[in-house]
Amino acid sequence: MSTATTDRGEIHHVHHDGDGQLSDTLVDAVASLTDTAPADLPPLDDRINVAALDALWETDADRSAAGCLTFTYGGYVVVVRSTGAVFLRETTDST
Repeated sequence: MSTATTDRGEIHHVHHDGDGQLSDTLVDAVASLTDTAPADLPPLDDRINVAALDALWETDADRSAAGCLTFTYGGYVVVVRSTGAVFLRETTDST
């Protein structure tokens, strides 16, 4: 995971390489940042449809889709890009 500091605070970056589920990559990243076991985090499906998140950019080989999804989870604003980039920035609330 890489981290950059901006005027809005630290932005952490992790790349989902397509191996495994995107939701697992996201939960593992938040767990690492908060020094919390993944099982001790709030359920991700309380914030977003996990099956839809994992399938969001699954496309056939002849078609590419670009996009970005933003939501909050575990005290972080989460931005997921269709490229596999996941950006996390701490929020002031713990939703």
